[in-house]
Amino acid sequence: MKIISDTHFGHTNMLLHEPTRMQKARMEGYEDFDRFLIEYLNSYISDNDEVLHLGDVAFGDKYKLAEKLNGKITLIKGNHDKQKHIEFYKSIGWDVIEDIRIEIDVDTSWFEYLKYKYDTKTLTKTACLVKEINGKKVLFSHYPVFNDNPYDEKFQNISNLLEEVFTLCGCDINIHGHTHSYKVADKRCINACLEVNGFKPVEIADILYGLC
Repeated sequence: MKIISDTHFGHTNMLLHEPTRMQKARMEGYEDFDRFLIEYLNSYISDNDEVLHLGDVAFGDKYKLAEKLNGKITLIKGNHDKQKHIEFYKSIGWDVIEDIRIEIDVDTSWFEYLKYKYDTKTLTKTACLVKEINGKKVLFSHYPVFNDNPYDEKFQNISNLLEEVFTLCGCDINIHGHTHSYKVADKRCINACLEVNGFKPVEIADILYGLC
């Protein structure tokens, strides 16, 4: 499985906040970042590859560029993934995770406790996937579980909820997006954003091998 995050098609302000985006595009001979990113990612991803996108596909009206990406794509909803966008992604065959999806054997009765503890807004904005891969329990999410970025205080309730899921499922690591070039301090969090991975997909096998 290959992992990408935070493609942000059409998000011109992101090119200012993360200057390595245009630097990389120009190094590869492009002046259009979106075109660069689609062609660059597709050079590493085939139509048959399983791809997990950790959120924030596109901004504004550029969400239809998603149709140009190779791979059998599962998306974990991010903060820029609007409902109109999500419906389009579903229409082109993507599996979209919009809530807490658990794919391990665990007592899920604690979901009722979480529903009681957290407000509806937090619950509807929290999406993640928990899987066991090669003996490691992994929580995949858009937001990092242990987020120490002061800019993200407004998302603290989501991180708190994710941390409870992480703990209750006995997870070993969190593979996340959202923070772009910022790396959180907690070593259990692994940043899958394009900026810190050379704008290439990350192989889950490589991540888990690095933890051995």
